Amino acid sequence: MTKGYQMARALILAAAVSLAIACGPSTVGAQPTAQPPSFQPSGNQAFDEWRDDFARRAVQRGRDPAVLGRLLSGITPDERVIELDQRQPEFVSPVWDYVNNRVTTRRINDGQTLKDAIRPTLEAVEQRYGVPTGIILGIWGLESNYGEAELNWNPQTALSTLAYEGRRRQQFEGYLMALAEMLERNLASQAELRSSWAGALGQPQFMPDVYLTTAVDWDEDGHRDIWTNRGDVAASIGNYLQDRGWRRGEPVFDEVRLPDGFDYSLADGTQRSIADWNQRGVRKIDGTEWDGATWGLQSQLFLPAGANGPALMLHPNFSVIRRYNNSDRYALVVALLARAFDGRSSTLVRDWPRAAGSLNRDEILELQTLLNGLGYTSGNPDGLFGSATRAAVRSYQAAQGLPADGFPTSALLNRVRQGAGVAVEPPRSPVGLQRAGIRSLQRLLNRLGYNAGRADGVIGSRTRDAIRAFERAQGMEVRGRATDVVLEAARAAAG
Repeated sequence: MTKGYQMARALILAAAVSLAIACGPSTVGAQPTAQPPSFQPSGNQAFDEWRDDFARRAVQRGRDPAVLGRLLSGITPDERVIELDQRQPEFVSPVWDYVNNRVTTRRINDGQTLKDAIRPTLEAVEQRYGVPTGIILGIWGLESNYGEAELNWNPQTALSTLAYEGRRRQQFEGYLMALAEMLERNLASQAELRSSWAGALGQPQFMPDVYLTTAVDWDEDGHRDIWTNRGDVAASIGNYLQDRGWRRGEPVFDEVRLPDGFDYSLADGTQRSIADWNQRGVRKIDGTEWDGATWGLQSQLFLPAGANGPALMLHPNFSVIRRYNNSDRYALVVALLARAFDGRSSTLVRDWPRAAGSLNRDEILELQTLLNGLGYTSGNPDGLFGSATRAAVRSYQAAQGLPADGFPTSALLNRVRQGAGVAVEPPRSPVGLQRAGIRSLQRLLNRLGYNAGRADGVIGSRTRDAIRAFERAQGMEVRGRATDVVLEAARAAAG
C-alpha cells in the first residue's frame, strides 16, 4: 500500500466522521422498541402482575404486541384447571382394567367406520410417512375419540392459568409463546382455538409448540386444521411419529413365551437383540419363528402384570408411540387397537392375573415406606409406582427367592409387612352403600358402559344386573350388591 493512498484514505475517513458528528446519531437499521400491550385489571392482582410481565418478556422476544393483547385480554385464572392439574388419582387402575376399558368394541367399530370413510386418505398418509393406518387410528381414538370428544377450553386461558400457577411456569409460558406465534402466522384463528383443560389442541391433542413444528396441511389449502379436517389430523399424527423415529415396516411388539426357570430380572428395560433373546429361550407365543427382518432388532422384555401375566417383546416402534404419551399402557392400547383394525385379535393370548390383585395408591405408598425401612430404596414415597419402586420390589423379591418380576401384589405387600413387623390386615368384609354411594356407583357403571339406569341411589333390577355384569368382567365374586368393594373397583376401572 503506497504512502499517497494511505493519506487519501485518512482524509476520507476524517470527512466521514465530521459529517456523522454534524448529523447526530445514526438511525440506519434501528428498530423502534415495541411496547407491550396494556390490559384491564382481572380482579386478581398476582395474576395481573404475572400476565403483564409475561407480555413484556414476550414482546422482547419478538412476539406481536397486538396479538398478545387480543390473546390475553379478559382472562382470569381458572381454578378448575388448577384443580385438574393437581388432582392425583385416589385409585390406581390395574393394567388389565386400563387396557380393557380402552380397547372396546365400540372404539374398534368407530375406528373401522372412520377407516372405511377416508380409506384413500389414510392409505396415502401411510405411504408418505410409513406409519400404519391402524397406529394412526389408535392414537386418534384415544386422544379425541376420532374427533367426537368435546374440546371445552380456550387454550390461552388454560395455559395462562398453568403458567401463573407456577409449578411448571417456564414450560407453559413456552406453550403460550407458541400459541401467539400460531396466530401471528395465521396458522389458526383465535375463534377456532379449542383445547383440553391442559391446552392440548385439536383432535390429535398437540401442544402449541408441537403444532408449529409438526402439524400438516395435508390438502394444501393453506391451513393446518387439526380441529375439523380429517386429512390434516391423520397426516399430523403420521408426521409426528415419523419425526420421532418411526421405523417403516417394523413391528411394534410381540407376545412371547418364556422358558421354565427364566430370570425375570432380565425384564428390566435392557435392550437386547432378538437373536440374544432367542438364545435365552424366548419364543413368540404363536409358535412361529422370528423372521429375518426382526432378528437384529434391539428389543426389551416387558411384563406389564408380572410373572403371572402376559410377556411382551417391545420393539423400537413401541418406544416411538411412547413419545406421543409416555406410558407403556397407552402404547400397548394403541398397538392392540391397530391389530383390531388390521383384522387381527385385539386381546393377548395369556390372561391377566386378576386373582393376584392390584394395589391402590395408599397400598403402594405403604409398600414404598416399608421397603425403604427394610433397606430397599424405592425413592420418595408418593403412592406412584415408578422405576425406582419397581427396582426396589425386584431387589426384595430376589432376596426372598421369589420371581423378580418387579410387580406388586397384595400377597407381596403382606409379605413385606410381615418382614417389617407390621400386622397383616385381614380381608375386610364388604360394606353396603348408602344412597349417595349408590348414586356414585350407578354413575360409574353407566360411564363404563354397564346400563345401571338413572343415578337415583335406589337399587333396582337394572342396577343389580349392571353390578353383576361388572363383577363378572372384573373377575370378582358375582353377588350383585352395591358395596364399598364394588364402588372401589368401579373407581379403579374408570381410571
